[in-house]
Amino acid sequence: MSHTKFSLLGTRRFLAIFITQFLGAMNDNLFRQALIMLITYRIAEQVAMQPAVLNNLAIGLFILPYFLFSALAGQLADKFDKSKQIVWIKLWEVGLMLVGALAFQLSSLPLMIAVLSGLGLQSTFFGPIKYSILPELTSKDELLSANGLIEAGTFVSILLGLLIGGLLVLQPGGTDKMAILMITLAIIGTISGSMVPSTGAAAPDLKLNLNIFTATGRQVKAAWRHEIARPAIIGISWIWLYGSIYLTQIPDVVKNRLGGDETVVTIIIACFSIGIGVGSLMCARLLKGEISAKLAKPALFTLTVTSLLLYLSLPGENGVTPDEIINIGEFLVTPTNWIVLALIIAVAIATGMVIVPFYAILQDRSKRSERSRMIAANNIFNSGFMAGGSIIAAILIVLGLSSSEILLVFAFANLAIVPVAMLLMKRMQQ
Repeated sequence: MSHTKFSLLGTRRFLAIFITQFLGAMNDNLFRQALIMLITYRIAEQVAMQPAVLNNLAIGLFILPYFLFSALAGQLADKFDKSKQIVWIKLWEVGLMLVGALAFQLSSLPLMIAVLSGLGLQSTFFGPIKYSILPELTSKDELLSANGLIEAGTFVSILLGLLIGGLLVLQPGGTDKMAILMITLAIIGTISGSMVPSTGAAAPDLKLNLNIFTATGRQVKAAWRHEIARPAIIGISWIWLYGSIYLTQIPDVVKNRLGGDETVVTIIIACFSIGIGVGSLMCARLLKGEISAKLAKPALFTLTVTSLLLYLSLPGENGVTPDEIINIGEFLVTPTNWIVLALIIAVAIATGMVIVPFYAILQDRSKRSERSRMIAANNIFNSGFMAGGSIIAAILIVLGLSSSEILLVFAFANLAIVPVAMLLMKRMQQ
């Protein structure tokens, strides 16, 4: 790991945005995983619905605001000072966490889902700022490292959120402790957000288009016409879809294929998050700071192969009863389960090695005056891919496919992105 990469964490210009992003991602996933675990192990049975269907629909509602409001968020990020907007967005998070605490106290599924959608909306407005501000806070030769640290930090924070949310929410008094933690993290994130250096407005004369539908259409068309942005965005969106599908299906796969409880779910998701962090940090070292797409093709092939091996390594449908569910200690006693964990990490490393260079390419090849809007267009595509993937997964499950078979379907679909990566690499060389 290079000195340049980690020395960024010693600078205020980068550290403040890193901490703000870290705590925000942790809070999102703390709440989201808690909801998924409640649905999988409690709520689904109470409402007589398949947990996989409810989980996919809940994640779809979290993603929906990205599709509807990203264009407006991108405009605001370009027109006004990003650092000031960060403070207001983080105060918004504090309010959501207060409502989330109430939702847990009332055990209200509709209110929990409403808070999850609210977190999606809040993240929608933070997303364009988070990525478009990096080139303004770092030099070009630091950009790949900055993205690697942001992605690695994001998935470490996701890991912590998933670990705490997954393990704590089902314990006696767990929701009370989570409520205090979520509110505290939001407050600390607001403080760190106020310390992000001002970079000034990128396009102060920009005229806002408040019609979210026409603004979305125009921004999508602008990104689609960009020869570098288009393949980069497709690649980024696919990886977000892929990761979302994995994180959503894992609880059901663990319960019905591996016979594990929430502690097993948590360790597998932990392995996935660690793998993405490792892959993200490896990029800057392998590319030696060069902003390039040459890692994408081998990483995508690796992703398909390791996903296929993971499917083949899973045992058959167990049909286990509640008293047969095993905990993490019992799970780790079986040697073949270590193969499952290793393959989960390998899948995740491959995803990290695709997404980080693609983000750096998108940032580097976008003009400062429109960079936030280009990132917003990327978020629109991301949300469309993830929402579409969640809907397809839910439909396939209703039609009879298991969660593990869903992972297999998407593993083969991954090969369709290889030509996109090759096209991007060709255009980068022109």
